[in-house]
Amino acid sequence: MKNRYFGSERLLLLYAKQFTTLVAAYRGSDLNMQSRLHLKMSHILELSGKAMTAAKRRCECRLEYDIRDFVVHRRPFERPIASHEAEAVRRYYATPSVHHLVALSGFELSGLADLLEGWAQDKRLDCRSMIELLGWSEGMRSLVDAVGLDYTALPWPQGTKPPLFKFLATKILRR
Repeated sequence: MKNRYFGSERLLLLYAKQFTTLVAAYRGSDLNMQSRLHLKMSHILELSGKAMTAAKRRCECRLEYDIRDFVVHRRPFERPIASHEAEAVRRYYATPSVHHLVALSGFELSGLADLLEGWAQDKRLDCRSMIELLGWSEGMRSLVDAVGLDYTALPWPQGTKPPLFKFLATKILRR
């Protein structure tokens, strides 16, 4: 099977695999080892955040100036966009976020990808929102491809607010 991921995305998926390996080791370790693993997980998240920022910047450079302005500032497009421009915008939003792995399981990522793809079909959405949802969906699917459906995040700390996608996964996917 041909690898469909680009260089920067491969790096992010490598970080995702490293993160999940650390999570698995964390589960079976003592408190001393958990502390060291937590530091390593934090380091991987920091590196992946920088890699994601760099990947998004590279995607931005491929966008026409006026389209870039609408994407970065999340406004509807004011002109029709060509299919190659739409693809470049989708790639921007499809950059996978390793940070999702802190709270979301592989099953939840897959379910959210399906949910976002379904929302993208709503005819009331503007073009940018539709492309954004499809990109997010693809980014989540690429994470699932990297870590597997059976990946399980560490328990979310009691009394803390979950991120939006965890909230959606908990409320919508578990009905």
